[in-house]
Amino acid sequence: MIQVGDLVVFVKDGAKGVVISIEEKRCQVLWEDDFVSWEQRECLLVATKEQPEQRGR
Repeated sequence: MIQVGDLVVFVKDGAKGVVISIEEKRCQVLWEDDFVSWEQRECLLVATKEQPEQRGR
């Protein structure tokens, strides 16, 4: 379930943003280019945090 503060990816183009508000079936997202929009929840996926590459010694 998407929550305020989650990093999300827009499924249609891969854009990343942060959820700043939720109303019923829509989320307000602050995108990485500083644009803000309302999107349907089904158009968003919660992004997993990228792990830094681990190197062996």
